[in-house]
Amino acid sequence: MTQAAVIARSEAQESGKAAKILDAARRVFMADGYGAASMDAIAKAAGVSKATVYAHFAGKDQLFAAIIAERCRAHSAIPELEDVERATPEEALLALGRSFASLVLAPEVLDLYRIVVAETPRFPELGRTLYETGPKRGIARLADYLQRLTDRGLLDVREPDIAARQFFGMIRSDLYLRRLFHISDAEVGITVEQMVASSVAMFLRAYARRA
Repeated sequence: MTQAAVIARSEAQESGKAAKILDAARRVFMADGYGAASMDAIAKAAGVSKATVYAHFAGKDQLFAAIIAERCRAHSAIPELEDVERATPEEALLALGRSFASLVLAPEVLDLYRIVVAETPRFPELGRTLYETGPKRGIARLADYLQRLTDRGLLDVREPDIAARQFFGMIRSDLYLRRLFHISDAEVGITVEQMVASSVAMFLRAYARRA
């Protein structure tokens, strides 16, 4: 085996071990809450030594941030700037809206949110971690995308940061609360797809380029 192959195999093993630790941490956080969760319990759940956990993550806060980031990456559909020309604004925003709804309504994300709400009074860093790792990054990426669309004359978005917040707010609407409170779409009569489609249509009308 060549040196390059050995290095690649070692990196893959380390990546797999980190993923295993993250999965164990997520399960421990869900079962015990952030405050009661310990690095010992996480190491045991992952089947590794505590030293191995610390070799990958400096503490619980890093683990929690990594879990949130992984969830966001798993559902992310915000177009990269170089992909602007490959889809119309409507196509891109519909894909983003569906992906965002899928993220915020996912049971594991709702569970993370519940932990943050319950634990933030004692651990203020949790709320900041959730916001900066998830919503703040999503807003920044969407604002960049909207600016590029404006520069190309496809939309007229004069304050991209505000527009990005408006977009996510429309998609989120009361869907989030309905999931938290276990209220079904059938009971309300509005589906996720209807909310996404209507929000995108309204957004595009509001920021359409004026002749």
